[in-house]
Amino acid sequence: MNYKEKELLQTEIEKLDFIDSIPSLEKIEKHPSHQYCMLCGTQSSFGLKLDFYSDPTGIVWAEAKGSIHHQGYQGILHGGFIAALLDAGMCQSIFNQGAEAVTGDMNIRYLAEIPLTANILIRGKINKSYLTLYKVEAELYVNQQLAAKSTARFMKR
Repeated sequence: MNYKEKELLQTEIEKLDFIDSIPSLEKIEKHPSHQYCMLCGTQSSFGLKLDFYSDPTGIVWAEAKGSIHHQGYQGILHGGFIAALLDAGMCQSIFNQGAEAVTGDMNIRYLAEIPLTANILIRGKINKSYLTLYKVEAELYVNQQLAAKSTARFMKR
């Protein structure tokens, strides 16, 4: 993501009702173990190559857009793809802390259909950290409306 794309991301974050001021975002470095990740990897031929950014509070943010290859029902994103976006947001919040973990369990609430061509704002954060476990959450926004949310437990590697 270049500087202009980073500014657009900040603008989208600012539009959310619960954000008081424009956060200062820092790009999260790509994790070596995820180079072929279908969402954030740089080496995945068909991946989205998402860039995640962290704000000063440790919340991570990214923008994504699906395609016809991510379709479920006609014109909307597949629930599994939506789950993967949520998982990526939570995983990146852990990477942002310099740690590595894998999904142990995940609960998802689908609140609205997400159109194939929608611009999706991803938000991920750590709620609690234990010796071998992280409790995390993620949310997906479309046009400033919460479309899906998730909580999960990740196990440290």
